[in-house]
Amino acid sequence: MFTPEERSTFPYWFAHWCAFNMTALNLRCWKFRFLFHDMEKPWLRLFLPYEKVQKFHRTHARHHKEYKGKHFDWLGMIVDWECSQYTKAVATMNAREKMEAYQASHPDFYKKLKENLEPILTELGL
Repeated sequence: MFTPEERSTFPYWFAHWCAFNMTALNLRCWKFRFLFHDMEKPWLRLFLPYEKVQKFHRTHARHHKEYKGKHFDWLGMIVDWECSQYTKAVATMNAREKMEAYQASHPDFYKKLKENLEPILTELGL
């Protein structure tokens, strides 16, 4: 488990990448694109501070709610949330709990989450 201060390190990125892919394999939903999960982060971190890397990643990665594009990666979002409990000391929620937590903090986005994630969560048995 990594603390928030350790998230800018290569060991954290690699552990998260492994946990993400292992979670997808265990859920029997692994896709080829998952090999490239968060791939830009260690490279950007070579010359940018972590805060800028994190902001860039969240606005450009389809599996984050801050994504500025139109088509979210709902499956990737679920796998990312589900695996976070294995690598982040402060992440204690599973994917369904994380989705439900948005009901109070982001009610408009929660409706979109519920509509798109509920069928996938049910299919995966989560």
